[in-house]
Amino acid sequence: MSVAILIKLDDALNDAGVTKNALAREAKVRPNLIYDMCEGKTKRIDLETLSNILDTLNSMTGRRYTLTDVLEYIPQQKEDR
Repeated sequence: MSVAILIKLDDALNDAGVTKNALAREAKVRPNLIYDMCEGKTKRIDLETLSNILDTLNSMTGRRYTLTDVLEYIPQQKEDR
């Protein structure tokens, strides 16, 4: 079964005109974390870190980003047994 959460941070950054490096610098997180999230390589993220990323994105852009702007739940189809 594959992961049912799609990370859409890259789309949010592109829409906002914010670079990955700028977000990492302002949020005080490792740039690799932001790059991994944007490339779909992240398997786990700390909720405090995610909150910090959203708060930073909000303050950098003056917009209100929420979880649904950076994460999407994709329901998985169960296989018949």
